[in-house]
Amino acid sequence: CIQRRPGSVSSLTAVQDSCVRTRSLCMNRYPVASSLLLAVAVAVNHDCPHQANGCGGTAEERAEEARRRARLVSLDAPWNEVREAVVDACGLQVQQSTSHCFQDFNHVDCCTMDSTRQHETNEASRVAGMHAVNYLGSHIVDASISERGPGGSWCTCQISSPEDVCHRQFGARTAFKLVWCRGTGFAALLDDYANVLSHGKPTGARGEPPAMGGARAREQSWRVLDESKNASWAGRWRAACDEVQYGAKAEAAEAEEHDEL
Repeated sequence: CIQRRPGSVSSLTAVQDSCVRTRSLCMNRYPVASSLLLAVAVAVNHDCPHQANGCGGTAEERAEEARRRARLVSLDAPWNEVREAVVDACGLQVQQSTSHCFQDFNHVDCCTMDSTRQHETNEASRVAGMHAVNYLGSHIVDASISERGPGGSWCTCQISSPEDVCHRQFGARTAFKLVWCRGTGFAALLDDYANVLSHGKPTGARGEPPAMGGARAREQSWRVLDESKNASWAGRWRAACDEVQYGAKAEAAEAEEHDEL
């Protein structure tokens, strides 16, 4: 979901509601012919991340290449350069259709999915806060760099994490996630297990990064993770950020429910 004109948001629920209201912008910027959509769209409800075998939609080779490249990204650089490097690391072309990637509070997950999953929709997975269909297949095929491995890539929405688009709609693990640690200007690229791939503090030539929302977007982005209903999931991001920000190995929060990530 693309929130072009973010307003004041006081809770995660408000963030989700805002996304639903702007769902006509959720990757519908380039209309897909209805006949094509009906021919290729697939609705499946994947049990990822809660089951070890539920994330079979991950394009493993592509994900590993994305993580390798993410480790090489310097986040201590001008934001425009950082963002383009992150988009490229994800296996996506820097072009108009990816101009929102890693540029707001929500599109911060680098999702690498198997070619058999690229055209799956949200009709069965029903990720909360997302468009009922959320068809992305044509954009994935068009923007993915084929040389990075089988399958495709997209900067999917993290809203409702870990019951999000990458895990539920595509049944895949994220190769990495852009995290604005505790809503500050300190950024980290973390894999699905919160292992740190890179970290630093991007600079902004025109206002604070990211371009779509600045400081408010960073706060909203962190709130999605910090207020996750999955306590172990929320705890891993806090621990990773504490480690890279303060140099201390923090203990993840105790969880009532443990996932398989």
